[in-house]
Amino acid sequence: MVFKLLMIAATVLLLTACDKMQTLSEAEQIERTIRQEVSRDLTGLNALTTAAAATDYDGFAWRRGEKIQIRQRQNGELALLEQAEAPDVIATAVEHRIPSFSLVRYQQGWLVVFRTYVSNHCQVVYAYAYRGQLPDTPKCTEQEFASSANGRCQSPINDEWQVFKEWFFAESLVAEGNPVCAAKAEQGWQAPK
Repeated sequence: MVFKLLMIAATVLLLTACDKMQTLSEAEQIERTIRQEVSRDLTGLNALTTAAAATDYDGFAWRRGEKIQIRQRQNGELALLEQAEAPDVIATAVEHRIPSFSLVRYQQGWLVVFRTYVSNHCQVVYAYAYRGQLPDTPKCTEQEFASSANGRCQSPINDEWQVFKEWFFAESLVAEGNPVCAAKAEQGWQAPK
C-alpha cells in the first residue's frame, strides 16, 4: 500500500514537472542548432572560412559530388562566375568532412548560411553563424525584434563566432490574411523598398 502511494505521488510529481516544461520556439531551436554546429565543428569552420578569405571571391556554395558555385560582388550583387575555381576551399571542406556549405563574405567576416524562419512578429528571419566581429550590430533580444519591422542583431557564440540574424517584414503574409501581420502593417510596418 505504501509503495502504491509512493508510486502515485512520484507519477503526479513527474506529470506536474512535465507540464511546467516548455518546448523551445522555432527561433530558439534554430539558434541552438547554430551554436551546436559551430561548437561541434569549430576547427573545420575556421579552416573553411580561412581558405575562403584567401581568395578574391565573395560567395561559395558546394555539395559533395557537385560543381562548386562561386560568386563575386558586382554592382552590389553577388554574381555567379562560370569559370571560377576554388580547389583549396573544396580540399579544406573534404579534409574536415564538411559535406556541403554555403559561405558569403559579409563586412569583415564570413556568413555560414543556416536557416530561415518567420518570427512571432511577422518577420522573415535569416539566421547565420558569422565568423568575425560586428561592432555596430545590437545584441539579439525579443525587444529588438518587437521594436523594428526590419533589422539585424547578433549573439556571441565565442570570441570569433556570432549568431547573426537579419530580418524583414513579411508583407506577403498580410495579403494571406495573417492577423499578426495585418496588425503590424496597420502600425506602419513595411519591408524595405
